[in-house]
Amino acid sequence: MDLELLKTFLEVHRVSHFGKAAENLFVTPSAVSARIRQLEEQLGVTLFNRTRNNIHLTSAGERLLSHAAMMVNGWEKARYDIVSEGESARKFSILAVPSLWDTILLPWVAKMRMEIPELMLRLEAMPSETIWRKLQQNRADLGFVLEPQAGPELQVEEVSTLELIMVSTQPQQNLEQVINDDYIMVEWGGSFMTRHAALFPQTEIPATWVSTGRIAFDMLQAGAGRGSYLPEYMVRGALKGRRLFLVKKAPVIRLSIYAAYPAWSSQQELINHLLSFNNERG
Repeated sequence: MDLELLKTFLEVHRVSHFGKAAENLFVTPSAVSARIRQLEEQLGVTLFNRTRNNIHLTSAGERLLSHAAMMVNGWEKARYDIVSEGESARKFSILAVPSLWDTILLPWVAKMRMEIPELMLRLEAMPSETIWRKLQQNRADLGFVLEPQAGPELQVEEVSTLELIMVSTQPQQNLEQVINDDYIMVEWGGSFMTRHAALFPQTEIPATWVSTGRIAFDMLQAGAGRGSYLPEYMVRGALKGRRLFLVKKAPVIRLSIYAAYPAWSSQQELINHLLSFNNERG
């Protein structure tokens, strides 16, 4: 099956509009219609219900959706692996817990991209347990976590610090008001949870728990919470614009950030070079 047909199917579903899908795919609307019609003929089903200003999947289209995404994604991953093994390619994979992509790593990766444009990067967010397993199996080059783990197969070093401050959507809020009323708990890792529990032993269990600081930040901006612990530079603009406010007397919580990589990595020289970017970033 022509993957272009599946890509077109996925794009029409995403934007619910043939014309917009055509613009995004850099083809004409008639080409999009022809591709969808060809796909429907190959499968012998109707994939979209087409009514004026309302394009939505049929039951057959719903069933195709996950298969189409899997096939397109599988092909792109296979193409990446094959092309990246070429003589001129230099492939490098970086794993990190989601909360670190949302905070310190994106500027660092942007610097890497500018400094080493020929490097073929694969960046993934995943739980720390999966990161450790992939590194130990030599299925990734470098990982960033908030909780270190000892092991003879891995080299682990502290590379930076994540500084978290408590912010609120309302000015002049005291700590007790924020933490006991619509507080958003970000799961920054075991060390954070331990320190948080020690600092606030009498607080109620928060009604909202999120996996990344970005989710908490967006919720606060949308008025879906009163306060949370977030990185200082993530909220700097909101504090300056008085969209968020620093909670006075709330202690700062500092978390160590660790880099880990296989102890006998063939990429050792590159790893050292990349970590030096992070050290310069401070």
